[in-house]
Amino acid sequence: MPWYRQVNGAQWRVLIAAMGVWGLDAVDFLLLTYVLVDVSKQFGVPIATVSLLLLATYGVRWIGGLLFGSLSDSIGRKIPLILALVWFTGCAALTGLSWDFASMVAFRLLLGLGMAPGFSLGATLIAETWPENIRAIGLGAQQSAWALGGIGASLVFGLLYPHVGWRGLFFVGIVPALVLAVFIAFFVPESERWRSAASRKRVAAVPALALFRRHPRTVIALAFTMFFMFFSDWPLLGLFPTYLRSLHFSAGTVSALGLASSVGQALGYFSAGLAAERLGRRRALASMRALGCVAIVVLVVTLRLPVVPYVVAFLCGLLFIGAGGVYGAILSESLSTEVRASGVGFLYNVGSCGGGLAPFVVLSSLSALGISFGAGLAGWTVFGAAIAITLLLTCTRETRGAALDATVIETERGEVAAPVNTATSAIHPPAAPLSRDSSPASRA
Repeated sequence: MPWYRQVNGAQWRVLIAAMGVWGLDAVDFLLLTYVLVDVSKQFGVPIATVSLLLLATYGVRWIGGLLFGSLSDSIGRKIPLILALVWFTGCAALTGLSWDFASMVAFRLLLGLGMAPGFSLGATLIAETWPENIRAIGLGAQQSAWALGGIGASLVFGLLYPHVGWRGLFFVGIVPALVLAVFIAFFVPESERWRSAASRKRVAAVPALALFRRHPRTVIALAFTMFFMFFSDWPLLGLFPTYLRSLHFSAGTVSALGLASSVGQALGYFSAGLAAERLGRRRALASMRALGCVAIVVLVVTLRLPVVPYVVAFLCGLLFIGAGGVYGAILSESLSTEVRASGVGFLYNVGSCGGGLAPFVVLSSLSALGISFGAGLAGWTVFGAAIAITLLLTCTRETRGAALDATVIETERGEVAAPVNTATSAIHPPAAPLSRDSSPASRA
């Protein structure tokens, strides 16, 4: 049976809700990457300092991810998802009302707290509701909403910037967010896995603390891996429009190249989910990221040529950024149900700290190392990707085929105890202990 025929109506609504929140999150955040130059001129702040707005937003996301995740593990997935949606939309609007650079930093810090669970809560809900054998496809589809948000940001910038200026761009998400909040409240079901855990009183009193007690080694390994994965993502995601504007490309060209990359990302995230079901989570992510490094180097070299940059920008989005479609599967499958939202929220957003740091590192290194903008963008991307792939392949476990109802508890010595199935085994068979390569084929 084709994968899409295995998904029922309730599961499709879950995916729509998760994609909607993450897509609007992307629009609100990525619009800032198009107007860093304008903010620099408006407030008389160096562009390298302005790039710290990305770090301000990302630097606090781990706090928001942990707090909202812990709330979700305590009261359910839906209400925290709605709260996060309203929170980051309101803070995006406040960004457009900033009266000086300090106020803008404050509003972006607040946005980071609400932005944090935009992905993690939706990913948790998908992981707990979609069929196990196509879970990665659903999670990859959700991640593609970031790229769709990138497309939206490109279009909003290209169409509205000449008419409303940089401030007006930050109000576009208000109406869609209100519509989506109503949809989630009335049409999206709560996670039955969470309800089952709550009914058996398996919800931890403080899920955020239980996360570190039950999965210490996994948390450490995935935190470092995600940090460098995001670090390698964000020279391109955060600085590509600024790089193009430094080369004096028109607003239309900047928008078109950003659009080409975002279309590639949307297809890449979804393709990464398909690849993860066939190749395994780690192999799919590592392969796409390695090929993407080549594409990014080619993009910098060919940017002045006709037509070619649009094709290569598409490939960069497809292969390099699109590889991130595997993140949700790796994180959600590595943690037990009672701390899953806390863990995904914390780990995904610890990674985002690396993403927030990357643009500042790139811009600061240009004069310090005497290199061009393009060389800095490509060089730091490849550097971060090399570390991330090494950590992924040496320090994390393969999770394809893992049963979400199996609770894996690590001992203080870092050993992994045999999973204990907490649901009906006929519906969700218990997974074998996760080895470093525990795909169904390797276990057989």
